[in-house]
Amino acid sequence: MADDRERAASAALASERRLGCEQGEAFDRQLREQELTDREQRLGSSVGDLDGLYAPDASPGFDGGRPQLADLRLQDEIRHLRFFYYAVQKSRAWRFTQRLRAMVGRAW
Repeated sequence: MADDRERAASAALASERRLGCEQGEAFDRQLREQELTDREQRLGSSVGDLDGLYAPDASPGFDGGRPQLADLRLQDEIRHLRFFYYAVQKSRAWRFTQRLRAMVGRAW
């Protein structure tokens, strides 16, 4: 009789542990998805803000003629930075680092 109670208590404890693990994993997955969407929105808005710099009327030195040399250099630098950003995002090393980061945790 005591054996049956211990088995029932052990089964209940295992069930509660399993339920707790599932709830924790679901919360962690939901948190990761939220962080990912927040990160994409932040990066998208910062890169999206740079898109306006390519418009001719956005250049402060543009007077309907040729843009100033400094404006062209800035646009070229922004273009290079954008290409670098996309290359990093698509690289295997970056994806591998993000997978390691996910396994270790977000606080490193």
